[in-house]
Amino acid sequence: MSYSIGFIGAGKVATLLAPAFQLAGHRIDQVISRSAISAERLGHQLHCRNSNQIADLDLELEILFLTVPDEALPELIHDISHFRGLVIHTSGSFSPAHFACQKYPYGYLYPLQTFTIGRQVNLSEIPVFIEGSDPASEGIIRQLAMCLTDKVFKISPEEKLRLHLAAVWACNFTNHLLAIALKLMDEKGLPREWLYPVIRETFEKALALSPERSQTGPAVRQDETTIRSQLQQLSSKPEWFDLYRLLNQSIISIVKSNSAGEL
Repeated sequence: MSYSIGFIGAGKVATLLAPAFQLAGHRIDQVISRSAISAERLGHQLHCRNSNQIADLDLELEILFLTVPDEALPELIHDISHFRGLVIHTSGSFSPAHFACQKYPYGYLYPLQTFTIGRQVNLSEIPVFIEGSDPASEGIIRQLAMCLTDKVFKISPEEKLRLHLAAVWACNFTNHLLAIALKLMDEKGLPREWLYPVIRETFEKALALSPERSQTGPAVRQDETTIRSQLQQLSSKPEWFDLYRLLNQSIISIVKSNSAGEL
């Protein structure tokens, strides 16, 4: 079945999902964004109407995706209270409690991946997590998700919150740590490429063996001499100093806990 779909938000998620739904045979009939430039760009790509005003929302749309930052969702949910189609958000951490007073059906379609405009991702490899406010709505959301991937899972809001938290550790924090590592190389004029093999092996080994079995380094060995030396190198960078110290303490604690469990 083909649906008439609109998007509020024209950023990374909308730029990925809207063309995919269109390719699957659905009609993308409207794009709205606070940024007129973003709305026009995506609207032209999809050959659909675009606007930067919520007042222009087409009330005949069957499905409306909210692909805006979490902090914008509560006000937006109120602003579209006159809409009667199915409303779907794509946030990993937003609570459905904000929809409680609304009359329209709602749910979420949460694709677990990191997105960057200009970088293509294979949607068929991405797990998508869903829930609807009622069985009929959930059935439609599942149908839409299956247009993207066959890895579709129903999870509760509480499970989604934990999933998102885990993803922040697995993706956002690890990427930040890589940025620090490369900055340390840059400061001494060392080629970033020298770190690439160990970066690749770290992630490949963690996925193949598990992170617990793959952990190496001075904290695992409890090599206090090396740890003190490296802390000294970070003495002029208090935030990185504290982060290094806390991560080492966490590794040592987990290693000891795992060792105790093996006794």
